[in-house]
Amino acid sequence: MNEVEEKPWRKLLWVKQPYPDNYVDVSFLSQLKRNTNVRPYSYWTLTADSSVILLHLTSVALFGETFVGIYNRGWNPGWIVSCSTVLTVAGVVVWDLLNPKGRHDRATTLKSSFLILFTILALSPVLKSLTQSTSSDSIWSLACWLCFANICFHDYSFVPRKEFGPMLSTNLALSAAIVLASRLPTTLSVFCFVLFSIQLFGVFPSFALWVRMTYSKCHWVLLISMIFITDLGLVLLGGGAALVAWVSIQILVCFGLPGWLLALQKYKNEIQGPWDPAKPVLKSQSK
Repeated sequence: MNEVEEKPWRKLLWVKQPYPDNYVDVSFLSQLKRNTNVRPYSYWTLTADSSVILLHLTSVALFGETFVGIYNRGWNPGWIVSCSTVLTVAGVVVWDLLNPKGRHDRATTLKSSFLILFTILALSPVLKSLTQSTSSDSIWSLACWLCFANICFHDYSFVPRKEFGPMLSTNLALSAAIVLASRLPTTLSVFCFVLFSIQLFGVFPSFALWVRMTYSKCHWVLLISMIFITDLGLVLLGGGAALVAWVSIQILVCFGLPGWLLALQKYKNEIQGPWDPAKPVLKSQSK
């Protein structure tokens, strides 16, 4: 019996063994487990989950349409923020009535609301002149990148979380609102646009999450309403071409991306693939 047979190979790097450095035997991958966490997806389940992404995209689209409407088309900012405030108050009331266990102190809520309101009102003249020395092209580019980062860092989960991601997403959106508001013509329009942005990115996501977790059918009503509003805004601002592009994005997000994910899942379920570890190298093969 030779020396190799007397001393079987062990999976220990610090032990000197009479084997080549690249030698492994059949026991090397005996405990390997692959694809243990693979979970098969359903197309329509993925489609329903992607509606969360589409809902946030409609919020970002509504944000951009509102700015363009006030900046280029002369939309009345007071009318816009009045409608959004009425809807926000109505949502808070419904939330308070239908969620008795999670009710907030009404006095504290009103105090915080008025504090935010007067703070924005006091800072509006400062915000209006914030970027006077910056070119408009830089402002548009910065706002687009901030909105893109907001989409990337937004919390699309179905569970309320108090982590860095959601807070960062909200701050990015409000930063975009501030830099865009500095290009509006009047102090009133700055105040209205910033307040509208706080309601859209600060209050609406929490309400939408509560609706999605509590009343799933109402989530679809909310989504359809947001799609209708953004589609109408694009028709008024950009015409049919902009509407076709936006509808194409909606179809891609809701129906195209889930299908793509299912098409890629077959590679995850394969037993062997180009990423799998190499087969054991026998001593007779390694020289």
